[in-house]
Amino acid sequence: MTTLVIDGVFFQLASSGIARVWSSVLRIWAAERRFAHMVLLDRGGAPEIPGIERMPFPRWHAREAAADSALLQKMCDHLGADAFTSTYYTSPLSTPMTLMVYDMIPELFDFDMRIKDWMEKETTIAYAQRYLCISHSTRADLLRFYPEIPEDSAVVAHCGVDTQAFAERDADEVAAFRRAQRLGRPYFLFVGSRVQHKAYKNSDLFFDALRQMGQVDFDVFCVGGEPQIEPSVLQSLPDGVTARRVSLTDHELSLAYAGAEALVYPSLYEGFGMPVIEAMASGCPVITTNRGSLAEAAGDAALLVEGSSVPEMARALVAVRDPETRKTLRAKGLKHAAGFRWKPMADLMARQIEQTAEAGATPAAQSFFAEWTRLRHLQAEVDHQ
Repeated sequence: MTTLVIDGVFFQLASSGIARVWSSVLRIWAAERRFAHMVLLDRGGAPEIPGIERMPFPRWHAREAAADSALLQKMCDHLGADAFTSTYYTSPLSTPMTLMVYDMIPELFDFDMRIKDWMEKETTIAYAQRYLCISHSTRADLLRFYPEIPEDSAVVAHCGVDTQAFAERDADEVAAFRRAQRLGRPYFLFVGSRVQHKAYKNSDLFFDALRQMGQVDFDVFCVGGEPQIEPSVLQSLPDGVTARRVSLTDHELSLAYAGAEALVYPSLYEGFGMPVIEAMASGCPVITTNRGSLAEAAGDAALLVEGSSVPEMARALVAVRDPETRKTLRAKGLKHAAGFRWKPMADLMARQIEQTAEAGATPAAQSFFAEWTRLRHLQAEVDHQ
């Protein structure tokens, strides 16, 4: 069986959806003893999972990425690794690698790809031998931006939902949560970042629709994302409407979903869109766009909008409050979310890793690794200078 090294670098960077993906996958691998030996490199914040050895490792810095690759390779050699994977965009020098690909947001939204972080994304994609994409949309974008990747090396597995954290909630528990959070009126829920490069999170569509609607009898409850709601948003809310931003545990977030009129998720692009499925699993109607992977994630269980029409969004906010519409969306959402579980992703990622390990022993792979090592060492020298 395979000895696998996992770079837990993303846990150093953030605790958002990607961290949830990897925590879920790793726990399944550990419970099933999927690999002979698993080592999780802890650069900070990595979870302790019984069955996986957690090993301290230096923190990642983009400016030292090439030297970091050499250090990763030394660790892989020391551990006798057959394969390597990373929770974000890091790579060794000569250990076969499978990469999980989340999205092509920097490429699609004209990020400055000369920034070292995004250069390392390109480097890691170029180095990896096999890929798992979290949606068909992401896979199509990956192959479009990197046409040199063999199509049969990139597979798709959707994200799952934690059924213990996100599930239907007791009405009394929801009512107690609402009292604790001072949610006396109906509210719409907005989860995650509201402001991103090129405004792809598209929060303005929601707040512009509120302005167009004028006097309304509901509030806005924002969970996560930027620490403060933008002053321009607060100043433009209709009279009587409040908007608050809080941080919640997963259990509390499920209660927030359960008590909301709807989750409003107007993003123009997502690699998958986990809040959509988590809301549905909690019995919350969803309004989202048909952009990127969101229509793929939502299926026919959400109110889909095109994503650029303020009147269309305003109509959706009104429509989702109709009792029959809410009943239908809630039932569809619960059924739809039941089809998203973490085990299929964990199984397919493991198979990709095993195939990568087998292919890594071929003469062609060894020739590639030798040349790659030479080039990365040269890059490390340039970075040092």
